[in-house]
Amino acid sequence: MISLIKVTAENLGRFKEGIMEIERVSFPTPWTSHAFEDEARRPLSSLWVLLEDSIVVGYICFWIVADEVHLMNIAVRQEMRGRGLGKGLLDKMTEVGVAQGAKSVYLEVRPSNGDARNLYRKRGFREIGLRPRYYRDTGEDAILMTLPLGPDFFTIDGQDRSEDHSATVRPAGWRQIEGN
Repeated sequence: MISLIKVTAENLGRFKEGIMEIERVSFPTPWTSHAFEDEARRPLSSLWVLLEDSIVVGYICFWIVADEVHLMNIAVRQEMRGRGLGKGLLDKMTEVGVAQGAKSVYLEVRPSNGDARNLYRKRGFREIGLRPRYYRDTGEDAILMTLPLGPDFFTIDGQDRSEDHSATVRPAGWRQIEGN
């Protein structure tokens, strides 16, 4: 069974090593454990983990500022990729953003990260710009992508699905646990 849990400063200790294992193998310049501690305490930040049988298999960190969501970090354990877990994490982010009145989501992604770019495009993000030499570790540019969260966000095939939970695709066996 896969569980989605909101990470707080109080419960981060239960998940930090699992997050760091994924972080270290997912990024050329991984965040430090201190960075995750800061995010768990930061009021505008939202940090969530996915657990499968008590093992961290993915996480997402995003900020909500005014009417915008900004994706800060997302990763799924390598052997678990391709199972819809990243999509589920992005769905949680947009769900929280809509609930808090956000009108759009923004993110930066490396041009070399084709898998992430494809995932974002499949979720409705579109490329809107380039941030030159954004990544300090490699000097690589960042592609800026956005997803509008206006009143039509929950309209699928012309039908309002805002109350239809099937509109948010979740992997089989998915359940959400708030704040545990």
